[in-house]
Amino acid sequence: MGVIITREDIMAYAEVDYIIHHMNMRYLEMLPKKLIVFFDKMKDPEYEVFVDPRKPLQSQGLKKYTLEIIALLHLKYWCEDEERKKELYNRMETNQIKFEEQLREKFSTDNIFDNKEEKVQEEDLSKPKKINTVQVTPMTPKDEKEEDNNIENKDIIKKEKVSFISKIIKKVKEMFNFENKNA
Repeated sequence: MGVIITREDIMAYAEVDYIIHHMNMRYLEMLPKKLIVFFDKMKDPEYEVFVDPRKPLQSQGLKKYTLEIIALLHLKYWCEDEERKKELYNRMETNQIKFEEQLREKFSTDNIFDNKEEKVQEEDLSKPKKINTVQVTPMTPKDEKEEDNNIENKDIIKKEKVSFISKIIKKVKEMFNFENKNA
């Protein structure tokens, strides 16, 4: 099973990269070099980020995923007080439980057919649909070879990214198991 990285994800990586490179150097040095390189390589280079250092991050319109990553970085690398770490971990765990309960409630099989008042929008069949056309140019043998090389390179890069991401996920899981070890 592969990991899918969406456009929203790479925009969040750009925001995280911007934030960590505009923090005090002490915090940047606390992060593993591989993680810094990951955010740098995976970010959207076209996405422009600006963060006002005088305002809290939550009020700057950043992606939700950005705030989640920053919270994990804080928990894993920047928070030095063990009591505070446990408090943050418990808060994250409580939020996750609430989120799962909301999903269960929203998608409960008991509630699926309860919204009888919702109207289904019917398609207006009186007007023809607009169809977009795309012009395709035939590929030359040279183009086909380049395309094959690009596909091979993308597969290699994708495998490296999946491997790196799975290592990060494993480390995060290990990090959250500290509670079991301390109990």
